[in-house]
Amino acid sequence: MIDISDITMVESICVMGSLTKAADELHISQPTLTKRLARLETQLGATLFHRGSKGLTPTPIALYLIESASPMKSQIAGIERHVERILMHDQGELRIGVGPIIEQVLLPDVLIRLRQHTGNVRVSVLTEHATVLIDQLKSGHLDVIAGPFGTEAGTLEEDGIQSIDLIQERTINVVRKKHPILKANEPNFFDYPYASPPLQGTMATSIERSSDRPRLVSDNYTLLKKVALSTDYICGGPREVFRTELDSGSLREVLGLPCAEWRSACLFKTEAKETPLVKLFLETLQFCRDAYLNR
Repeated sequence: MIDISDITMVESICVMGSLTKAADELHISQPTLTKRLARLETQLGATLFHRGSKGLTPTPIALYLIESASPMKSQIAGIERHVERILMHDQGELRIGVGPIIEQVLLPDVLIRLRQHTGNVRVSVLTEHATVLIDQLKSGHLDVIAGPFGTEAGTLEEDGIQSIDLIQERTINVVRKKHPILKANEPNFFDYPYASPPLQGTMATSIERSSDRPRLVSDNYTLLKKVALSTDYICGGPREVFRTELDSGSLREVLGLPCAEWRSACLFKTEAKETPLVKLFLETLQFCRDAYLNR
């Protein structure tokens, strides 16, 4: 079977007109080149060069090989360039799945930093419930996911999925600045409607104790905060999610109310870790996680 090195050899002999000169160009010995040429001619059952006093002259078969292989060499060169661009983070696609809190807390910094180290890379982001993200990762529709995965992440090892711990902290409860709960001497948390993402990946929480009051569940924190700013809903989540509104005073933290312990992790398939873009994303995510924890 002919390979690209055979074509390169024939092309070099054709250009140089001498086995000795072609051997030098190919950085092999002349006897080795002679044996390779003889082996190829035997394999093809055809003579590739006529030996004369002025050197070697290619036969029509040799010229046909060179001409026919030109598109193949161009394609191989294109493949090599594409692989090089992937390794240099200048090409490819990265499919990320995140939970609503990671989307708000870590993802913006991760994407900004990632952009500084990549070129023409397509990044797609899916924000979804934890179970949906895990299913999408298992099916290969997502390369890496980061969200409210706690102790259950360890049970995924049998599926070839690894995990990296991200953030673990207690949530807070916030309300609009003129919310009636702020004036109550003994505020009752369960007298008011509550808004938050699904309480996934949490521990030791009593937030769901009452099922009678209105409950707004959404993965969209922009929506949840708008509702809290305009109604009597209490909104729960990590402090960083409400940082801008707390600093401006439009939302106020209510102390002494039930809260939850929020835990997050990043999950990915073992083999994906060797993919250049996934590897870079994991390194960037851990850098941003450490920066967040050290604030």
